[in-house]
Amino acid sequence: MKDAAIPLTRGHLYALGAMSMALAFLAFFVGLALGRRAPEVASEDPAVLPLVAEEVEGGSLEALLARLSEVQGASVRFPGELGSSAPSASVDGVPTGGWAVQVGEYADQNGADRLVAQLREAGLPAYRVRALIDGHRRERVRVAGYSTRESAAIALADVASRAGSASPAVVPAP
Repeated sequence: MKDAAIPLTRGHLYALGAMSMALAFLAFFVGLALGRRAPEVASEDPAVLPLVAEEVEGGSLEALLARLSEVQGASVRFPGELGSSAPSASVDGVPTGGWAVQVGEYADQNGADRLVAQLREAGLPAYRVRALIDGHRRERVRVAGYSTRESAAIALADVASRAGSASPAVVPAP
């Protein structure tokens, strides 16, 4: 194999340019046709809100929520979870947020489950999560229920002594 280069002639370049221009024109005209067929969003009906309300552009979220309440005829409230700073847990006891203290890591699930049971008997909200580290599955045992990193760091020594862990660490939950 002497020369691996592919020779391009002027004809090739002209054809490439012509195809690029044809595709650009086609995309332009398709976009233009779709834009003309799009329904108008602006309406005098107060039930139809524009995509970006004036209140949002002005930075007033409260005014936008009040306007939305007037249009819908009901008060708009946030779910209780948004106002709460305490981390929540899923059905199986694994937290969905907050901070945790990791007290152990096992190669097998049985050892991790034994430690979780021991910690739960001691009154700690322990759980197990699976991690893949360098291609190997590891089972991590953690104690959750801390809304801030600082509160988890304060509880670190107590959790470590109750779990019998030599090297606990504060980690984001789950």
